[in-house]
Amino acid sequence: MLTSIVMLTLNNMDQTVACIHSIRAFSDSPYELIVVDNGSTDGTVGWLYEQPDVRLIRNGTNVGFAAACNQGMAVARGDVFLLLNNDTLVSPRWLSQLLAALLSDPSVGIVGPVSNFVLPMQKLPESYGSPEQFFRFADGFNRHDPSRWRVATALSGFCMMFRRSTWERLGNLDEQFNVGGYEDIDYGYRAMKAGLSLRIAGDTFIHHEGNRSFNANHYDMYAIAGVNRRKYIRKWGYNPERLILQLDPGFLPGIRMQAHPHHEPDPFAIPSGWYGTAANGCVYRVERGVKRPIASYDDLLRLNLSMDRVALGAHDLLAGLPEGIPIRPLSGMLKDYPDVFIASDPFGGFHSIAYGIRYPFRDMGSIRAFGLRYEDAVPLGLEQIHSLPEGWPIQGDAWEEHELMDHVLYAGPDGAFYYSEGQRLRRIVSSGAFGRYGWRPEKAVPLPPHVLHRSPRGADIA
Repeated sequence: MLTSIVMLTLNNMDQTVACIHSIRAFSDSPYELIVVDNGSTDGTVGWLYEQPDVRLIRNGTNVGFAAACNQGMAVARGDVFLLLNNDTLVSPRWLSQLLAALLSDPSVGIVGPVSNFVLPMQKLPESYGSPEQFFRFADGFNRHDPSRWRVATALSGFCMMFRRSTWERLGNLDEQFNVGGYEDIDYGYRAMKAGLSLRIAGDTFIHHEGNRSFNANHYDMYAIAGVNRRKYIRKWGYNPERLILQLDPGFLPGIRMQAHPHHEPDPFAIPSGWYGTAANGCVYRVERGVKRPIASYDDLLRLNLSMDRVALGAHDLLAGLPEGIPIRPLSGMLKDYPDVFIASDPFGGFHSIAYGIRYPFRDMGSIRAFGLRYEDAVPLGLEQIHSLPEGWPIQGDAWEEHELMDHVLYAGPDGAFYYSEGQRLRRIVSSGAFGRYGWRPEKAVPLPPHVLHRSPRGADIA
């Protein structure tokens, strides 16, 4: 079986030479090496021309990561494609072990290794100095062991392997992600939407220098990432951190979760994110089809929940729902908090906590855009705040920097009211819904026309 290794270059000749030498030294399965150069001026092209085992495609300018990878895959002859950054060093048995992880099951769509500089789920902070020390470390680490393989929801494009048939099914990398960034997250998500899984080959370690081309060629990596992240949100409707920072099972093939951006909504599901009082006087919060009791009155106070947000007499709706784990913020354990809430820190910081990820607000305009108030924030300690993975900050034009915030009542420019859930808008078609779910029309947040028009719709709420 032939693996087509597709590598991009843009200067950094020393890294390219070292990477190719490591490929030659440690590849233990048949491969071809395709290098696409994006306008190098440091002698890289001349050196590549002299390499008999390199198939070179030369671009006169930087066409971007996705476009250059697509060029390489278009001429590839292999049964398997492997996208590899030139600022890497591969290691003993790397190729055969990645192939084993990919080919062990036809449902596996994409495989990536673990590394020192990579997305959080693939990262192992190992310590080594010189390349020789790395190769010695990796020789001991890289031992075939399927028990170290694990599922993921995002894989870094620095080293990403998939079958030719997967490429034929999914198509090319999306070239709208200019220069580079988020095209790998996008490709992994497209694989999951097609019913394929992503796998981390935890038994295979590859060294990654990280951002070498961005830094050496004076690209503003943060600015580029910001632009491409906004494109991702507009394409799919949710923050990509939900794939990158933790394992959300709702994105995995074959697993369905209510009010989730990956799934078509259930038209018969009652809304999530509201509070109601049952016949026994207990206050519950409804989250994704279950009712979570507030453990005590003191816990209710800790949530800064005003009683005008609690639907009275909701026992008929609550009676048919299974009971989930109690909400008890006084425990200090974040699993005992609601799935979505607003938090403050001891230094006056303001954060959106959503599905286990913290998004800090950076300006008052962003806070006001979503109709939030400091007095509604749940106080968290610094240890609690820092225990949460941090997503992209919410600042500037909040509607462009963030997904549609869940569990908010909006007033549309068309005169209708909408409730947000699973990054979709549900139109409220009955005035009785307001009292039923504890919503106050006078507190509805104005919804900009362009946000209304672009947002996907859920089922109406009667």
